[in-house]
Amino acid sequence: MTAIQIMTWITIGSLTASIYLLTQQWSVRLINPQKVRRSIGLIIGGTFLRWVFIFTVLYVSLTYSLTAMLTVFLAFLLFRLLFLLKWQSWLRFSESLINQSKG
Repeated sequence: MTAIQIMTWITIGSLTASIYLLTQQWSVRLINPQKVRRSIGLIIGGTFLRWVFIFTVLYVSLTYSLTAMLTVFLAFLLFRLLFLLKWQSWLRFSESLINQSKG
């Protein structure tokens, strides 16, 4: 594979992770404690659709080559990890600002 192809698959993996995280965030926002059955259905249905989406992206990349699929998979995992680490540090930063304003 050429460098351009590798960058394309990395971009696809990163976009897949972005879409995955955005749809997950959307599902969590719609949870309503007053509507338990709807919330459970939303979470289970959303999870299933995300898995189908991930499977489809990985399958399409596998039809190109095993290296492409592994590149997409690693880019997906690394992008999610970096996003979650960044999000957690943002939460800590926000928490420290809240504690400073109280003190």
